[in-house]
Amino acid sequence: MVNAIIIGHGSFAQAMLKTAEAIVGEQENVEVVSNKGFSCEQLGHEIERRCHNREHNTIVFLDLPGGSCTISCYNVLKEHPDMNVISGVNLPLLIEFFMLRNKYSAGELVPLLVKKGKDNIIHLRCRDEG
Repeated sequence: MVNAIIIGHGSFAQAMLKTAEAIVGEQENVEVVSNKGFSCEQLGHEIERRCHNREHNTIVFLDLPGGSCTISCYNVLKEHPDMNVISGVNLPLLIEFFMLRNKYSAGELVPLLVKKGKDNIIHLRCRDEG
């Protein structure tokens, strides 16, 4: 089973996990981290601590492709270039992760999840029936 660490601003990570669990059921081996109360350096240490000795079997999910969470993770990634990190997580991507995490390795999942996340961003429109 691939582990997950969901990192976000404020209560984003906790809300994403709880929302996904409401759809697919309770999940194990998932940690959530908020940037609240952390400097970038402190948050980087927290990420590194949680990934220690598990980076090959863990995917780190970030809320935004910018900001303190991404900067902190990027600094950890410099020291651990084999970490699996996806920035810009959305609910379809996270649900797909939970559905596939027992079937694939972290490295195999990353491109599948990135595609799923991108494919689920659409322009929803109503068409005139006339």
